[in-house]
Amino acid sequence: MVVIPIHFFTQGGILRARCWEVRFQELEHFTEIIDSQITPRVRIHIPFLPDFHNSRLQSISVDEFDWDYSEITWMGTGFLAEVCAGKLCVGQDSYSFEHIPFPNPWREKAKKMILRNVPITLYSDDTSGNVSKQFNKHISYYFTLSGLPPRISNQEYNCHFLATSNLASACEIAEQIVQEINEMATKGFEVYDHSIGEQVWVTSTVFCFLADSPMHAKITCTPNPGSSLNPCRMCQLSRNQSWAQTKHRCHKLFETAMSKSFNQFTIKGKKLGLKDPITTRFLTEAKLDEAIKERMKKFYEENSLRLYNPILELIGFDGVLDTPVEVLHVVLLGAVKYLARDLVSGVSDSDRTELIGRLEGFNCSGLNIESFKPKYLIKHIKSLVGRDFKILLQAAPFVFTDYMCSETKPIWFALCKLTPFIFQTTINNMKTFLVNLKAHVNEFLYHLIKSNAQWVNKPKFHMLLHLPESIERFGPAPGFSTEKFEPFNGVLRKASVHSNKLAPGRDIATTFENLSSLRLVMSDGVILDDITGMTRKIGPEVTSFFRNNVSVQRSMGYNADLARSPDARKFPSRTMLPLPEDLQCAIPDSLQNAHGTSGISQVAQVLINKHDRVNHGSFVAAGESADGGLVVGMVESLCVHHGGCGCTLPHEASGQKPAPCCGQCEGECTVERTKAVLMEGKASRVKTGQVAHTDTDNYIINAASLHDPHLHQTVANLPILTPNGSDWSEAISRGLAIWTDGCEPVESDGEPASDGSNSEADADAEGITDSDESDEEQSSSDSEGSDSDGSDMGDEGGSESSNEDEGQSASEGHKTSTPH
Repeated sequence: MVVIPIHFFTQGGILRARCWEVRFQELEHFTEIIDSQITPRVRIHIPFLPDFHNSRLQSISVDEFDWDYSEITWMGTGFLAEVCAGKLCVGQDSYSFEHIPFPNPWREKAKKMILRNVPITLYSDDTSGNVSKQFNKHISYYFTLSGLPPRISNQEYNCHFLATSNLASACEIAEQIVQEINEMATKGFEVYDHSIGEQVWVTSTVFCFLADSPMHAKITCTPNPGSSLNPCRMCQLSRNQSWAQTKHRCHKLFETAMSKSFNQFTIKGKKLGLKDPITTRFLTEAKLDEAIKERMKKFYEENSLRLYNPILELIGFDGVLDTPVEVLHVVLLGAVKYLARDLVSGVSDSDRTELIGRLEGFNCSGLNIESFKPKYLIKHIKSLVGRDFKILLQAAPFVFTDYMCSETKPIWFALCKLTPFIFQTTINNMKTFLVNLKAHVNEFLYHLIKSNAQWVNKPKFHMLLHLPESIERFGPAPGFSTEKFEPFNGVLRKASVHSNKLAPGRDIATTFENLSSLRLVMSDGVILDDITGMTRKIGPEVTSFFRNNVSVQRSMGYNADLARSPDARKFPSRTMLPLPEDLQCAIPDSLQNAHGTSGISQVAQVLINKHDRVNHGSFVAAGESADGGLVVGMVESLCVHHGGCGCTLPHEASGQKPAPCCGQCEGECTVERTKAVLMEGKASRVKTGQVAHTDTDNYIINAASLHDPHLHQTVANLPILTPNGSDWSEAISRGLAIWTDGCEPVESDGEPASDGSNSEADADAEGITDSDESDEEQSSSDSEGSDSDGSDMGDEGGSESSNEDEGQSASEGHKTSTPH
């Protein structure tokens, strides 16, 4: 049997291959005349390159291979490699097939070394180089290794700097990056593999490109979504975009400008929904500067590719498919932000006090929310960052309900059902998950458009329709979120602050180079001598300094506890939290009967996994009810028996998981000044308002929780609305009528900026707002950046900008837009 290995994988420590069997009846026999002699030939034809799970492939251990291609003879006519002329044919027919040579060209490039494919996740963003987080905009590129598990790749330690500039644009910086990545993709390079102790040959391509909406628009040659007739980089509303077509059209547009006029170039570009930043700048400045015009003509004659966006030439990259929908900016800083601002703007000052009190009384246990400031969240609703909107999202069904009108409630409830699917980190059944996700997206958009069609002015709502495609291609949405890169902007800012500003790009690059060298030395790296080929390990005294000092690790963005693989044997385990006297009680009879009275003690808190803690008053989902479902109960006490842990519930159960619940205000609970204000971490005598619940017997499960969403979906089992064609038609007509009948515009962006927003917002770190998207595209010279361009860089602190990231606010659209 002759087989062609297509995919290699490791199973149980054994290297295996998914192989295509060469069947005799599928071969094409023919002859060629070579040197006046008739030579028999065989064409091995594969109709397509099968994916890993294709039924035609079979798994075979590599140890079972008897010969490689050079040793196989074919029916007495010679070696197979010679009979096949050293190539395979892949394609549907003999007119469209592609020749694949063998041996694989990479075999020669790798020089008998093991070949590693190491894809990277590329990221680009603009950030301020000043301490104030304003002005001095820098365009930066970072990357992580795509194959690392999230617990490792999400750490700053494993985020790597590529380039930055406060003068060049994103596409100008990308030119040198694209050249090097293309060289790695076609030629590869030699590195030392610490895991096997030998040199390997590495090839790399871009797995995906992460960015916010304006940056995605630039690198995909599409206009800013907020001010465009073609607001989507992934589709043309009626059909999907094509990256090959985008490249072709960008070239045709330049030819239009050269053969006709710049005006025709602009008109046709708007019609096609394309705007190449490099081409546009060349043509714009060529009209004013004769030298630039001559340089452009020289490029056109000698190297025309330099006239276009270099990302168009990035090998293995598809600008349509490989720029996934980014959930931080599209969901939290998109849908949630718009609706939260619109809702809070309609709450009077007197009602805001009660709203803050309801937030103070919100039970956030089981949500992985350590602390939050309700007063700040409401007062500075215009300056919040991503994690703040996560809190408001999970609190919305319990806190905002009384301030919602009948049209707004279905929108929020649909959004609260949708977001747990979006932020789910583990997907057990992708097919079922995508069906449910699409249904929830449709339900949310149905209620949104039905309330007011004015929301169509926000392109981010449209991007939700493409989120299932991104998840199907790249996995769970948190895996391709920019949240892991945003804090790295703070590292770059510190490097910029310590530069003398004469050559900030070079100074910052030098700083990161030193950091990378220090990281290599500290983390037990191996130094390879290129001349002698010998390797040298770092001494144990040096590496122990990093390994044994948590403060040094944290200073370099490394968390050893998170980097370790989860060990289930450590859980459940007790914590060192002392047990208050008022919670001490007798050991339950059920435990004494099962284990006796000796060796049992009560504890205050139990850690049941890496993130979840259970204590008195916690709600857990455990065991099974009579109908086979999970039982939700409140923990009364926690006891330890020798090395094991257990909790006493109204029902006998096991396998506990936290289930966030909130009190049900059937008794019209009021806000009273009963909550002590914390000062310096301690309760003070100052009291603030919070909801005083009168009913402590009835609770509601928080199905909007983003923590362990799969558990909450199982317990809640909420219905999904599936609108049909007539429902959509009615909703669109109603929403359009509301929009055009002179109703009050939605206030998602119209509220004036709150005072003092910078001081408190700076505590959020490193730029998880999207006000960096607030600037519309400026003139070509301004948009490329300068040392002090005067733009309001509020991307990290949450300072407010009157211009919203989508170009125009929904309220402005009510005044100026005409519905179609």
